[in-house]
Amino acid sequence: MEFPRTHRKVIIISLIPLIDVSIFLLIFFMLAGSIEKFEIIPVDPPVAQSGKLMDEGHITIVLGRHDEILVGDDIVTQDGLKAALAPELGDNPNKVITVKADATVTANRVIDVMDAIKMAGGKNLSIVTQSKAVVHAQ
Repeated sequence: MEFPRTHRKVIIISLIPLIDVSIFLLIFFMLAGSIEKFEIIPVDPPVAQSGKLMDEGHITIVLGRHDEILVGDDIVTQDGLKAALAPELGDNPNKVITVKADATVTANRVIDVMDAIKMAGGKNLSIVTQSKAVVHAQ
């Protein structure tokens, strides 16, 4: 007795829906996930009329309004500032050091940080300010 064979329907896997979904997800995450550089310590720099726009230096020091000091992304104390800067300035003492201090930080505190930079071997210093045009626009 011979049974008739049934032919299976050939299943074709289409990649077009997969490509559509992946492109949709790519566009969604590109639009929804904007990447912004955020500051660990919020700082409002002082206002200055003169000055020129420069890129941030190789080393960034942030002085917060509550006596915080950041070198790069590391929190250090006033005493540990020289020790944190010395290895980075040992290779190249001409690196530009950018000091970004809050407007409420006292001048003595900024001078103490500048002294620590000089004692660590730093030669080039840049201080961040904001122009009056930026302040009026806010």
